[in-house]
Amino acid sequence: MDTNLILTIVQIVAVSIVPLIVWWLGIRWQKSKAKDDAKRVLFFALMANRKAMPNKEWVDALNTIDIVFQDNQNVRKAWREYYDSLDEKSQYYNDTNSFKLDLLSEMANALGYKDLKQTEIDRFYSPKYFSNVQNSQNVLTSELIRVLAHSKSNSESFTEEEFESHMKDIEKQFQ
Repeated sequence: MDTNLILTIVQIVAVSIVPLIVWWLGIRWQKSKAKDDAKRVLFFALMANRKAMPNKEWVDALNTIDIVFQDNQNVRKAWREYYDSLDEKSQYYNDTNSFKLDLLSEMANALGYKDLKQTEIDRFYSPKYFSNVQNSQNVLTSELIRVLAHSKSNSESFTEEEFESHMKDIEKQFQ
């Protein structure tokens, strides 16, 4: 065979295959980046809410750990231990914060934040204003419940017997 013909065939094959290889590598990189981004978003959500009252974002983030960190057994083990410590009947219930710090520390290590210490993870800033607002909301809620629980309507209160019956009905709803 002529060397020019061989070179032409090699060039045609190279021009045909190189874009496929670049496309395949690009898809693999995008999948890997998407997984890393999901891990980071999850970790940041947990870090941002680590000392706040448990909220929906915190719970949702915890419930996605097994999916997002499916390839990291250390993080999943730390999550199981933290999960177990959340049960009031657990012997580790009083150490829940330690297990939370272990979990966040494992996640930080998995994401490359190797110099992030548990003491730094445990540090959390929350202005007094936030606790004042939360306390005000708690007072308003409890007062609203008290007033509504003692009222038939906006203008008429319960008798003592009606109130006791009403409270029993309310308690049944929450059981």
